Amino acid sequence: MRRALALGCLATIAGADAVLHRRKLPWLALGVFDHPAHLATAGLVALNVRGRPGRWTAAFMAGALLPDVDHIPIALRRPHPEPGGGRPSSHCLLAIAPVAAAATITQSERLHGAAAGMVAHYARDLGVGSGVPLLWPLTRRSFRLPYGAYAGTCVALCVLALAPAYSRSRP
Repeated sequence: MRRALALGCLATIAGADAVLHRRKLPWLALGVFDHPAHLATAGLVALNVRGRPGRWTAAFMAGALLPDVDHIPIALRRPHPEPGGGRPSSHCLLAIAPVAAAATITQSERLHGAAAGMVAHYARDLGVGSGVPLLWPLTRRSFRLPYGAYAGTCVALCVLALAPAYSRSRP
């Protein structure tokens, strides 16, 4: 099962990114490909995190989509942004702060997972598209990583997730 999940996550990312890099999609259609890739990125991370309860993992996966809640008001207004036109300023480290603070104060596994999932979301956004305004409101500058760094990290996470399954299956 672990092998299928790891390979499925990697295939989801590769398929979504192939479409996103080769097709000029309307802004509203981007999420059809980007959101599964966010979940798959988080899935690769979750497969490599040991010793966390199921409630942490569930919140981690939800947190991997949480930053895109800021797209709802954007989707409701016209005109929609141009694809690649930049992410909202709420895609910043400051957005994680209240979730992380609440997690620390309450010692909530769910809130810890959600905050970590938000970090996984930003990790994908750093390597795909126009970058992330991580330090807003200090600066509006968007930070980016080369796509190869993101893709290579995903491949490495997949290999790491497969390694325990491989070693258990050998005599």
